Amino acid sequence: MHVAVIPSWYPKSDQDVDGIFFRTQVHGLQKNSKISQVSVIVPMFRHLRAQPDTLLKGPYGLRKYKENQIDVYAYDGMYLFPRSPFIDLNRVLWVRAGMKAFETYIKENGKPDLIHAHVVNYAGILACKISQKYGIPYVITEHSSTYARDLIRTDQWPAMREAAQNASALYAVSRDFAALLNQKYPGTQWSYLPNILGKNFAEPFDFPEKTNRDFTFCSVSHLRRLKGHDLLLPAFAEALKKYPDLKLKIGGAGPEADNLRQLAEQLGIQNSVTFLGALETGEVLDLMRRSDAFVLASRTETFGVVFIEALSQGLPVIATECGGPQSIVQPDNGFLIPTENTDALADALIQLYENRDRFSAQQLRQDCLAEFGEEAVIGKLVAKFEEILT
Repeated sequence: MHVAVIPSWYPKSDQDVDGIFFRTQVHGLQKNSKISQVSVIVPMFRHLRAQPDTLLKGPYGLRKYKENQIDVYAYDGMYLFPRSPFIDLNRVLWVRAGMKAFETYIKENGKPDLIHAHVVNYAGILACKISQKYGIPYVITEHSSTYARDLIRTDQWPAMREAAQNASALYAVSRDFAALLNQKYPGTQWSYLPNILGKNFAEPFDFPEKTNRDFTFCSVSHLRRLKGHDLLLPAFAEALKKYPDLKLKIGGAGPEADNLRQLAEQLGIQNSVTFLGALETGEVLDLMRRSDAFVLASRTETFGVVFIEALSQGLPVIATECGGPQSIVQPDNGFLIPTENTDALADALIQLYENRDRFSAQQLRQDCLAEFGEEAVIGKLVAKFEEILT
């Protein structure tokens, strides 16, 4: 089976984590015995406002390279137009670039049997246009938080609805998200298919001894308001009043970094909270393995890869009922609390610490791999591909 994957964005380097779940799935497909060829076709556009110095020097046009023996056909470009209430001109540019890349791809590789697009806007729209021209069926998996945040403009909906209605299968990365998309796209049926646990987190390791030391909560994410650290810090301050030896280590960088450090000082908890800055994958693994529990108070998540990463390292988790975590967090692996609720968050921190002995690190990891491991998720996806093609 020859599969072309079209993501709406994709990591630009080995260190780039933006869209890493797309790459993880592509690599999983590559290893499946029923997939004879898998390739990535992706326009990579820069924003003029963010990178004005590249307007003249580029890069522009088609760029081909191999990633772990997978062919990537990237088409570099730049978003040039301001937002318009009437037409998304930048999307027009992106889809045209994607069509050019795809046409070059089929000249060199032949037509794929099936296309897997990630995110309706823009990749799903490109897949729909390819299908109309070449008769290739396509599947869409939606990851975007723009639906829950009401960020989709009226002019964007018609092409998105056409793409969804003509897809052979539709997936969302959480059950709650699938229910929301069924409302947003009347007459369609969205199913749940989670993201895959990354290779580094699935690799076997020896659980370290964690006796005779402070109990440490860890948190890893971009430091932006959406992730709720401004709620976590005061909740942790409340938990410290009852258990003053607790520790909190926060990994990540972002626009809220300075504000959060100031908040920790204002709360008087700076000696119990450590800000670690941006972390590479190996450093995240080390942090999780040296910690006792994971917490993130997000305001919205379509999935929440970091939660399954924490579970895979044997950590019970605390998450908010913000969309994605409801498909991950259960009473046997952590605590789910309402969003925007500092009191509930403080209570969850205390409850997890007081009930820490009821969570088995080995069992948490085993259950995580069984549901979110590569073999489990890719197996379901490839079975659907076969069903469509037969």
